[in-house]
Amino acid sequence: DLPPGTLQTIRELIFERLPRRVDELDIYLTENEIVRSRCIGVGVLSPEKAVAFSAAGPVLRASGIPYDVRRAEPYGIYDRFDFEVAVRYGGDVYDRYLVRLQEIRESIRIVQQAVDDIPEGEIQTGKPIFQVRVPAGEAYGRVENPKGELGFYVVSNGKPNPWRYHIRAPSFINLTALAEMCKGHKVADVVAILGSIDIILGEVDR
Repeated sequence: DLPPGTLQTIRELIFERLPRRVDELDIYLTENEIVRSRCIGVGVLSPEKAVAFSAAGPVLRASGIPYDVRRAEPYGIYDRFDFEVAVRYGGDVYDRYLVRLQEIRESIRIVQQAVDDIPEGEIQTGKPIFQVRVPAGEAYGRVENPKGELGFYVVSNGKPNPWRYHIRAPSFINLTALAEMCKGHKVADVVAILGSIDIILGEVDR
């Protein structure tokens, strides 16, 4: 199922090299005076505003709202994993950084558990693939991606392809709170604030 030595390489990466690199980033950045002075108290988004803007992911959790789709509505095999939802309460650029730092560690922790659970055998089952024809109706599905809740709304008219299709992109949602975060700050702070939202341009190009 996997080339010889692959699992050993993966284990070395997730149990040794990656945790060590994250610890190095923590040492270099978290207590750095320049980072702290440029990030603490900058771009604050209160819990109330975060909810009002429908913020998602690290932007929401850094404002004190411990919401994660993987915990709220577990999908796939997330209910098998032991992990913590990263949350901070300052709502500023610094706390959004700290949330992401913790989420990297929790992601490594999840992958460590997943590697220990990989079954032996063929990856592909060899079964034929059939085209799905769903009945007329509508459905909404969501997952937690690194930017936040990624949602898919689909309307079917009974034919093989969706009749209507809409994506709830977390970058687009989080960007709507930018003006609120920038109130009272200098232009130079906007770079840090925008960076802390961590947008994907393809999601906001509408």
